[in-house]
Amino acid sequence: MNRKSFSDYRIVSKGDIDYPERLVKIKGAPEKLYLRGKLPDPNKKTVAIVGARNASDYGLTLAKTIARILSLNDVQVISGLAMGIDTAGHIGSIEVEKPTFAVLGCGVDICFPSHNSNVYERILDYGGGIISELEIGMPPLPYNFPLRNRIISGLSDVVIVVEARDKSGSLITADYALEQGKTIFACPGRVGDSLSRGTNNLIKQGAYILTSADDVLEHLGLVVDGILPKKEKDISTLDYFERVIYDTLQKDTLHIDQIVEKVKLPVTKCLNVIMSLELNGFIEMTINNYYRRVE
Repeated sequence: MNRKSFSDYRIVSKGDIDYPERLVKIKGAPEKLYLRGKLPDPNKKTVAIVGARNASDYGLTLAKTIARILSLNDVQVISGLAMGIDTAGHIGSIEVEKPTFAVLGCGVDICFPSHNSNVYERILDYGGGIISELEIGMPPLPYNFPLRNRIISGLSDVVIVVEARDKSGSLITADYALEQGKTIFACPGRVGDSLSRGTNNLIKQGAYILTSADDVLEHLGLVVDGILPKKEKDISTLDYFERVIYDTLQKDTLHIDQIVEKVKLPVTKCLNVIMSLELNGFIEMTINNYYRRVE
């Protein structure tokens, strides 16, 4: 637990002009919010990205990539600063220097988990906010976290669940979202995989299937004449491994096995990087696992 020493926080009470209108409408709306930084802009679309703490590399890459694309299209990303999917969602926005918002299960003067201290600070650096209904100094007690999930869903237009076990905080967030009349997207996973049971069950119960960030952008109405917004094409935003694979596809269309052989990366790592590049619109699969660059 990392305790911050500061005085730059404020309290927004229900009835104040800047108390979030989205929260006013929910059952059990908090009487007041403690805030560092900013609250989400009420005039912009807001999406929650939540999921398993012990997430897979696939899930982490997917959450980060979706957050990145949504942020680049002026959609605000909100989560809970927890390990795993929550953190990946925040990082996706931070990497493109866009606002993201964290709702804590402790006082806003405490960064929990403590190793997310850098993410906590960068949320503030890029115009986001650290939010809690709990008083300054309140430690991260277990029973605080399920309650804060109603604020995460309440502040959002859409809730995305990336990976979730049968019983998880992410499903509590989804339950609150249903109660609040919010839209839920769930990422499908392999049958029998414990990290996919929660999301696959959400889909069985009627949640939208998420195949890419475009699904959410389209649902939010962020289209012009039926055309989805363009994805990121600035190669300066690519990390080292993304750039290696992107450069490998400079001239030729290559099969996934050829890419793995050329870049000398483990297969799982290579697949995750390819998925990130594909979701961001840098490369595309033509047929039978052959990939090429999108110019």
